[in-house]
Amino acid sequence: MFDKMLTKLIIKLSSIDCSKKNPIDYEILLRSPGQSIDDEISKIMDTIVFKLLFMSFIIFSIIVLIAIFHFSFYYELIIISLYFIYLIILIKNNIKTIRNFKLGRDGEKALAQYLYVVARQLSKEDANMHIYHDLINKRKKFNIDHVVVSKKGIFIFETKTYRKGTKKNTIKSDGKDLFKNGYKMENNIPLQIKGQVKWLQSELKQITGSDYDIIPVIAFIGWHVEGDEIDNIKITNAKNLKYILENKYSKHRYDDKELKIITSAVHKLATVKEENVNDICK
Repeated sequence: MFDKMLTKLIIKLSSIDCSKKNPIDYEILLRSPGQSIDDEISKIMDTIVFKLLFMSFIIFSIIVLIAIFHFSFYYELIIISLYFIYLIILIKNNIKTIRNFKLGRDGEKALAQYLYVVARQLSKEDANMHIYHDLINKRKKFNIDHVVVSKKGIFIFETKTYRKGTKKNTIKSDGKDLFKNGYKMENNIPLQIKGQVKWLQSELKQITGSDYDIIPVIAFIGWHVEGDEIDNIKITNAKNLKYILENKYSKHRYDDKELKIITSAVHKLATVKEENVNDICK
């Protein structure tokens, strides 16, 4: 517990330079694809570095005490051996987590690029399509990977990036459950994205005073997808993004005035939320 508190303190203090003012106005910056995951990776790396420095200091102190009191050289060998064992365990415990985080982050970045390509393809018929990334609900600590606002609807995308085998890799839906290469997947994915829908609807209601329908989509990067939806949530891969964003089956269309109100609200939710360093330095 103390180790975690100390790590957080070091990370926080390391980002503060009270001698100079930060020139970046974070309140106007939009969040980038996978930014939450990048932040988590940075925290893990900072924690590893701190633990290594802390343990190095402890080991050095013990070795100095051994030298002062003229203990056997074998004690130093034991201490150094234990240090390298700790180093191996520390790296091993974190490397898998970092690799999984990086895969998820790269998937979000890939989907963002696919969305921009589709937006260009649809620009003639829907010139006011806006794409936002990594909207964060700090109270419940979850994020929405991507939000697309267009005259044809408000879409949220949950990106799923799974490693693939050498054979054909398929995500299949029977309307109630998802199956990955024939094996039933976890059931919390629809609940996860439904929670995101409710949160975004609530935030838009608070900002605009109006209720808006939101179309949830789960996007599986690089997988063959069979089926159209699960529990009223659309599922797709990158190839079918255009079909979903065209939303041909819905007759409702937002006019320019409505779009301006919605995009302004989503823009506020999609800006970077950073602590004011200048206030901390006062």
